[in-house]
Amino acid sequence: MKTDFMWGSATAAYQCEGAWREGGKGLSNWDAFCHSEKNVVNPVTADVSCDHYHRYEEDIEMLAAGGQNAYRFSIAWSRIIPDGIGAVSEEGVAFYNRVIDCCLAYGVTPLVTLYHYDLPQTLFERGGWENRETCKAFEAYAKVCFDRFGDRVRYWATVNEPNYETQCCYAVGNYPPNVQDLSRRWCAMYHILLGSAMVVCAFREGGYQGSIGLVSDSYSIETLVDNDEYREAAVNAELFYNRCVNDTCVLGAMPQEFVDKILADGCNRDYALPGDDDIFRAGTVDYLGVNAYARYLVKPYTTGETCLKASNTGKKGDRQEAVVKNWFEIDRDDSIPTNDWDMELYPKSLYNLLVRLHELYPETFFIITENGIGYKDVLEKDGSVHDPYRIEFQKGFAEWMLQAIREGIDVRGYFVWSTMDLYSWINGYAKRYGLVYIDYENGNKRIPKDSYYWYRDFIESQEV
Repeated sequence: MKTDFMWGSATAAYQCEGAWREGGKGLSNWDAFCHSEKNVVNPVTADVSCDHYHRYEEDIEMLAAGGQNAYRFSIAWSRIIPDGIGAVSEEGVAFYNRVIDCCLAYGVTPLVTLYHYDLPQTLFERGGWENRETCKAFEAYAKVCFDRFGDRVRYWATVNEPNYETQCCYAVGNYPPNVQDLSRRWCAMYHILLGSAMVVCAFREGGYQGSIGLVSDSYSIETLVDNDEYREAAVNAELFYNRCVNDTCVLGAMPQEFVDKILADGCNRDYALPGDDDIFRAGTVDYLGVNAYARYLVKPYTTGETCLKASNTGKKGDRQEAVVKNWFEIDRDDSIPTNDWDMELYPKSLYNLLVRLHELYPETFFIITENGIGYKDVLEKDGSVHDPYRIEFQKGFAEWMLQAIREGIDVRGYFVWSTMDLYSWINGYAKRYGLVYIDYENGNKRIPKDSYYWYRDFIESQEV
């Protein structure tokens, strides 16, 4: 197997580290939310989670033993700069130095995400990403990371999922600040993308080595009917879910069709200031990280106000729905199987997505930064975890990715979500994604699932 292709798995700091008050760490918005009365759907916290903070070497050693040569993880901003701005925590820097050095000791390439949903609470209280000052704070924090870790890290991602994060925060309303206001959503997304572009500019101006990208949740937009109305709905959905982020970070400009649509909706764009266009143009990414889970099947908008909903209960039928007034509606194909969270199990969607992304951005390379499936895994009495559904899912997606590569699409890595079971945001701990089972009731014991061994053997068989 050639080693230049990254076969790995991924985590995020808040979801796996635990140690929420250790090592000089400041509070994040998720620390505050999980300890508040707003945390009602699955009222648990990630105070300990799988305790990756204390057990990172065990996890990285297990990852490497499973044939993986890359690990995507995020840095908790509040571990590096506890108040979001100001003094740097040397304890936090030392922790991530240990993690990075551990990766390299086991022959594992680190892909480091600078921001993955967990914003320092001090900045959140000042408006979070709705406040332009957060962009400047993000740039200063990123420079600290580049200076302290850039001698060993060759793959950076600025932010994780500007679309999905702001959809949950400001459209569905199930993530902090728990509101439903698309105008505020577009403001927050704009500043996340502006902050990302500023960080890319700082990376280039600083002469740091390696590649820097952005991680985007992207979707194959498909319809069940091929006519003008359905094609228009697909165009609108692609703007809403994909191109608003991907055009901006890859091409250096937000699509005008998208801007026209949100202005027609009455959204205020006073936050877009002179000079921002220059920053976006200069801050284009080297690669696009693709978090690929499912497609969006859409149909024309007919009637009703905007309403977005996400399934967080694990009960079939409590599915994600969407009506976006004057844009599109979500459709459904009952012939496609789903998991308990009503996510379609449709591996070819990754191939369809990569073909479309290559059409839009032919000069950019891609990394599949997340791909996985959540299930209520069961620990058997003999200590094993059988997850044939995960093997089927990952195998299908990976093989469709390989088909896209054979057809000339430049994909340079594939990361399973997730390295081990972890806190799945407001889904809590019932929704498990890991290749490794975490026995939360028995000292957070690590137990490789069948999928862990399948992935090891699959990687060994590849010559990408």
